[in-house]
Amino acid sequence: MTPPFCLVTGGSSGIGLALAEALQARGCRLVVIGRNAGRLAAAEARLTPLGPVPPETLALDVTDSAAVRAAMEALLARYGAPSWVVTSAGIAWPGRFLDQPLIEHEAQWQTNYLGTLNVLHALAPAMARAGRGQVILISSAAALAGFAGYSAYAPAKWALRGLGDILSIELGAHGVRVLTAFPPDTDTPQLAEERARRPTFTARFAAGNKALSPAFVASSILRAADRGRRHVAPGFGASLLLLAGVPFARYLEALQRRLLRRHPEDFRPP
Repeated sequence: MTPPFCLVTGGSSGIGLALAEALQARGCRLVVIGRNAGRLAAAEARLTPLGPVPPETLALDVTDSAAVRAAMEALLARYGAPSWVVTSAGIAWPGRFLDQPLIEHEAQWQTNYLGTLNVLHALAPAMARAGRGQVILISSAAALAGFAGYSAYAPAKWALRGLGDILSIELGAHGVRVLTAFPPDTDTPQLAEERARRPTFTARFAAGNKALSPAFVASSILRAADRGRRHVAPGFGASLLLLAGVPFARYLEALQRRLLRRHPEDFRPP
């Protein structure tokens, strides 16, 4: 029996790697995409013992639409339409809007939204023709409410929710399921870098938040995918925010405004 072809972008670390591990254990023919060759090599060594089919790694910048198109066409020619596509490639550079340079807004949009779009645009037609498959978009809990300090990061994650909701209708008509995941802080190398960049106000508001483990987040996401759900927010807080919707989001925004009134020094004009 031919193993299912599964592709994970951003699969060399963090949530992407945890999802790759779970899919490898399911016996997939796994292709892991990342930008860092060293991390990809380490991921390959970690993944290989977990399943019967050795994983394949591919160094690729998902923001390069032409390179992505060529790489996806080559994979389609070799393996056919994928059974699973996980788009986890992303960067998180928080900052205060008044301070953050435009280039950082552009970079996060290009990676977090356009990087996902490039991959799906190349693969979705084959999946639709095959009449099957599961797409998992890794958005963020930052797409469920307004969080000060994430004006350059969150808009792309909000856009992924819109893309996922629309594709769940369009691709769903062809038998392709689409799940959008909204993980909160997760104990990954990206979170460590993100925390180091957080403005004082953002760090103050987020103090005490306990990061989830990548394995827990991955298991929550795959369980939701197996159940055919459209949205999943791992962990209690993110799940409450997803389920409660606008009222809880407005409550969290009000808490931030109250905290800002107590510490106006955190957001003085430059």
